[in-house]
Amino acid sequence: VSTQSTGQTNLSNRSDCVMLLSPNNAFKFEEAQRIKPFGRTVWQEFSGLAAKFQTVNLGQGFPNWSPPEWVLDIAKDTFQYSPEKALAHQYAISTGHLRLSKILAKKYSSLLSVDLNDQMILTTVGSSEALCAAMQGIVDPGDEVIVFEPAFDIYIGAIAMAGGTIRYITLKASKSQPTLASDFVVDLDQLEKAMNEKTKVIILNTPHNPTGKVFSKSELEDIARIVSKHPRCIVILDEVYEHLTYDGLQHFRFATLPGMFERSVTISSSGKLFSSTGWKIGWAIGTPEVISAIARCHQFIPFSVCTPLQEVIAVALEQAEEKGHYRDFLSMYTKKRDFLFKALKECGLNPVLPQGSFFILADVSKLKLPVDKFETLTNEYLDRFDWNVCRWLTTEIGVTAIPVSAFFGDEHGSHPENQQFIRFAFCKTDEALKVAQERLISKPVSYTHLRAHETGRNLV
Repeated sequence: VSTQSTGQTNLSNRSDCVMLLSPNNAFKFEEAQRIKPFGRTVWQEFSGLAAKFQTVNLGQGFPNWSPPEWVLDIAKDTFQYSPEKALAHQYAISTGHLRLSKILAKKYSSLLSVDLNDQMILTTVGSSEALCAAMQGIVDPGDEVIVFEPAFDIYIGAIAMAGGTIRYITLKASKSQPTLASDFVVDLDQLEKAMNEKTKVIILNTPHNPTGKVFSKSELEDIARIVSKHPRCIVILDEVYEHLTYDGLQHFRFATLPGMFERSVTISSSGKLFSSTGWKIGWAIGTPEVISAIARCHQFIPFSVCTPLQEVIAVALEQAEEKGHYRDFLSMYTKKRDFLFKALKECGLNPVLPQGSFFILADVSKLKLPVDKFETLTNEYLDRFDWNVCRWLTTEIGVTAIPVSAFFGDEHGSHPENQQFIRFAFCKTDEALKVAQERLISKPVSYTHLRAHETGRNLV
């Protein structure tokens, strides 16, 4: 290679040309090792199948209706052109739009019995970013994080990207065929044995997705007693379904237990409350020390959250009580829960009555599938019983649910006893739930009363 007076490189030697063009020198992209386990998710599989077969999709947990009209009116006013509102469309303070921070401080000071200020609140891009930033700010590589499974799969990715090690504690059914979400319980002995000097975080989701369980005060006190023995352990509380508890049941807050506010982060969002999951406005609440650690990560992830939507949610929270929104919200979901529960029972499935959230589990362990092969959108066929049930419901019945084994770690998800349930979401219009009911009843599943392996039949 020689350089001409023009400053350009001249490939004068053939061997140099060969070296530069050699396949050995061709660019090869290498992804980060920490994301190697991340493949196609259960959501991609069943959302794709639902779209292909035009089903009633009771899989993913988001409403298929718009936010309340009065909330949209606030949004219209916020987005209306006005020179006085110019700053409402620019970057917010990284820790949160002040109006939203103030109403959150007022709301949660009452709920948590703590005098909150803006140093104790961080607004985030939904609760998922709050969880991710919390992991980045709290967990070091090698630290252990305890997860109660079945668990929302986003926890697993957040822990992995922080370099944490997951320790699973399985919520076990206290009877062979659960009928109430409260039948799922924490094995306290297993939890106590899992805790050690490496335990940095416990993730506690209540009301719980996917089971619909609402942890009782006594259960939370038992967990707090164990946590108090481990000085470096903090509890991350996923409470996004905090306003959805049924039959007069109270959502008890772990952070209100003696000494636990200092050792916890409460995470929630507006997505469920205002049927606006796409707006992605969430928050984290804790001591100034804990929130500072999370906020210093948050500033390098999104920096700040959509300012006008923070304004909309702030005003909506200010007006929610006087609008009767909390009452109407719970009443609406109670009716939907009761309708779908009855429909699942009528069609021959064995539903588990949820105490909270907007999900219902159905016990499919007695089913015998009437077909031998199931359509999939993935290259690798995951041969699990609950996945096959959901594929059959999607392709043959026209109703989509989610297999609960997807909420377990890979090792435990492969166990037959963790393939017993599928999850239905009832955050859908009454019309959609009615169509689902009609489709399920038109092809009753009660006749398929034995699992294939019990008759020696091969599913796939």
